[in-house]
This record gives sequence, structure tokens and C-alpha cells, in this order.
Amino acid sequence: MPQDLLTRGPGRFFRGNLHCHSNRSDGHASPEDVVRAYRAAGYDFIMISDHFESRYGWQVTDTCHLRDETFTTIIGAELSSADWNDRHVYWIAAAGLPRVLPVPPPGQHATAITHAADHGAFLVMLHPGLNNLPLAAVASLPGIDAIHAVEIYNHNMAMSSGSDRAYGTYLLEGLLEQGRRVLVHAGDDAHFGHAADRFGGWIEVYCAQLDADLLVAALKAGQYYSTQGPRLHELVLDGTRLRVASSDVYGIYVTGSGEHWQRAREHIGPWHGRAVVEFDLSPFIGSYCRVTAVDSAGRRAWSNPIWL
Repeated sequence: MPQDLLTRGPGRFFRGNLHCHSNRSDGHASPEDVVRAYRAAGYDFIMISDHFESRYGWQVTDTCHLRDETFTTIIGAELSSADWNDRHVYWIAAAGLPRVLPVPPPGQHATAITHAADHGAFLVMLHPGLNNLPLAAVASLPGIDAIHAVEIYNHNMAMSSGSDRAYGTYLLEGLLEQGRRVLVHAGDDAHFGHAADRFGGWIEVYCAQLDADLLVAALKAGQYYSTQGPRLHELVLDGTRLRVASSDVYGIYVTGSGEHWQRAREHIGPWHGRAVVEFDLSPFIGSYCRVTAVDSAGRRAWSNPIWL
């Protein structure tokens, strides 16, 4: 029976960003100003992911007072697995935290990740390219088994001196090839430090209503896609046939990895308005594949992995 992997049940897409900072940690704008900016840009929700670190008083930024019927916030924070000077440190955006999180014991930063996982948070590994986190080191990293997704694109880094390290594709594909069922995520990492550090990478979450808890549940279920601009309307799976509907893009591609790396498929436009294409996914049986849509400006939309 055909199943739309994006739009299960009643609901609609809500635009959001889980990775940005305020002046409660290393950002330059107040939480109120950050929310105001994202609302004005057409977002439906954000999470201010201020750093949960000793240098910032081990605080989780509370944004509940900034919610209303047309815009909501998810309570969360950016957690680290170790001291920032550690070669193999990694960072996590934890979405769906309590307003108070236990302070980790000295030298045991990763216990905060464990606490977040125990609370049911959605955990995204952020900017692995920042320190070129080696795939070979991942298996021994504390708390790594709790992550749900990897940040494939970090907009602030793409627009700054870290531009060559903005993409986490290398680690995402490596983890998928190892058999880890991780999802895909794109975010801003906006600090409001320069004009182009925001509104460039986001998620579209399909959810019944604009509610923080329901959004976190939809994220954990993979009912979303990540984008720099193009839209994915449908991902309808019928056996091994996949129908993809998107906005008017330049090309739509299906890619895999491992033994299936040569079995990628593509459809190139032009289309006029809505693009609708079909793929035979039988070459990916026993593995996974991902859909990427690219517009003529090079902006991408990424599906979550499809396991067959």
C-alpha cells in the first residue's frame, strides 16, 4: 500500500530552526529579539540552543513566555561531549529539554547528553566538520548511541570563515554505512553576529498542530525534511517505487552508499512549477537511500534516509 513518508496523518508543514544562539551564551541578540527575527522571516517555531556550559552558568534558555497561538518555541540547548579543547569533542542540539538540566560532574560533559536522552529529547549532532570529527573515533565517543540526526548543513559556517566545514555529509554517510539509523538535519547556527548567519538552513516538520511536544515527537519519527530553500511535497513509497514531488528544481537525485554507491538515480528538469518524478529503489534493497533536490542556484533539500 502506498505510504507518504512525509505526510502521515492529518497536519501540515511547520518551518523551524533548532540551532541558534542568544546573548544568554555566545550570541549577540536577546532571546526576544531572536524570536522576533525568526517570526518576521516566516518561521513557525525555533529552539534557542544556547550552550549548556560552565562559562554560561549551566543554564537552559527558557523561551516559554515567547509562545503564542501562531508561533512556538522548543526548549533545548547545545550540549558538548567533552571539553572544547578535546580533539574528539562533539556538540549536540537537544530539543525538548526540561527548563533545568542537571549539571554534569567535572570532566563528564557527556552525562548531560545522557540526561537529555533519558528525558526523551531529539538529539542532533552539530557541525561535525568544525573539528573534522573522524568517523573512526565515533564508536568510542561517550553518548554517541543516543543521537537521532546529523547536521548535514550549517548555514553560519557556510557564510563565514568555516565555510569549507559547513557540511556534515561525510560523517552522515559514514554512520549510515555502518548501519546506524540516523536522520538528516539542517540549521542556521545563527549568533546574530553578521547579516548572513541566519535564515539559510531549516527544517519543515509535518505535524498535526503547532505544539512543542508534538513537534519533538514528529522529529523523532522522521516526519520532516531539511532544506536551504527547495520544497519537498511528497515522498510516496509503494513497494520499491518512490514518487517524489517537489517545487520547481533543477534536479532530483537518489543516492546511497557502501556497496550501493554506484546505484544513484537522477532526474533533471526543466519543469514548470511542480516537479514529479518516480524512482525504482530495488537496487537499494538491504541498504538505504536518500533524496536530494537541487535548484538552479545550487540550494538543496534533503530527505531523511529511506531504509529498504
